[in-house]
Amino acid sequence: MWDHPQFKAILRLPKGFRPALELTPALAEFYSWPEDIQEARLTVLTVIGDAICANEGQLRRYMISKMTASQTSQHIEYLRKKGFVQRYKCIIDGYNDEDGEPIKINTPAPINLGPAGYLLLTYLNSARSYMDAEAWIKGNGSSMIQRFVAANEIRCKFVESKIARSWSWYPSFADDGFRRLKKPMAIMGVGEDTEFEDSRAWMIFERAQLNQNFIGYFKDRLNLYRYLFDKYGYLPVRNYPDDGEKIVVISCSTVKIAEALQEEIGLHKFPFTIWVLIDEWFDTAEDSTDITKAFASPVKTPTGYVLRRFKVNL
Repeated sequence: MWDHPQFKAILRLPKGFRPALELTPALAEFYSWPEDIQEARLTVLTVIGDAICANEGQLRRYMISKMTASQTSQHIEYLRKKGFVQRYKCIIDGYNDEDGEPIKINTPAPINLGPAGYLLLTYLNSARSYMDAEAWIKGNGSSMIQRFVAANEIRCKFVESKIARSWSWYPSFADDGFRRLKKPMAIMGVGEDTEFEDSRAWMIFERAQLNQNFIGYFKDRLNLYRYLFDKYGYLPVRNYPDDGEKIVVISCSTVKIAEALQEEIGLHKFPFTIWVLIDEWFDTAEDSTDITKAFASPVKTPTGYVLRRFKVNL
């Protein structure tokens, strides 16, 4: 689903849709709520803004320590009507019923900030940046939704496993000369720095969709990493220690894609550690195992290098 090349996300407006399209009415609506409701809805909005785009099931899981799943959904439904968040119907283009109508895919609906939510959070948290609601219309919104929902499943599982210590979207390379270079999708910190051991490491995530030239995309990205590594002796990411262990993690949907990457690019040829994280090993009905068992890395065999599955000990 989250890598299908014919995937389409269609914006669905709720009944009674009365959006706040400017900052003043958005603030007026926000400050009209009772204090406890205001706090709860702002928490939901902040989580959605931080996730960029996540499906409703993921948002319920993110919010589980704050409220019940049904409460999360109730807040989302109210916020939709006021234009604070947006919800989408998912279809596979060309997959129609006997009447020629698109068949809705039975999956939790993707949700992101609407115009009022973007205005409110940007005003209340001016030091943070959020995805403008218009970006989902002007850009390739369906592919963006696929990308972020897939990434949030990874993030959500690592949070639930109490492994993730930090997560940042689109970290910058730590050199002013590299500001124009395309940023990685995300970086996640794991491990701890204790009195006895520094077990910290940082996973740098990259992901491409099937509806793009994913072989060419990853080849370009890995060659960029090679250039940086050859120049500095490490992967320089802003606000992360130069000597900290950094692992490039390629996120892909299937084993076949991972094997194609190894065959076409040769992941073993690069001077830094590369792992592959495979969706179908942790995010399908057939295999919903512990995400730490969903990794593979290139290993040498008598017939050449192949990808072999392994469990990450974190």
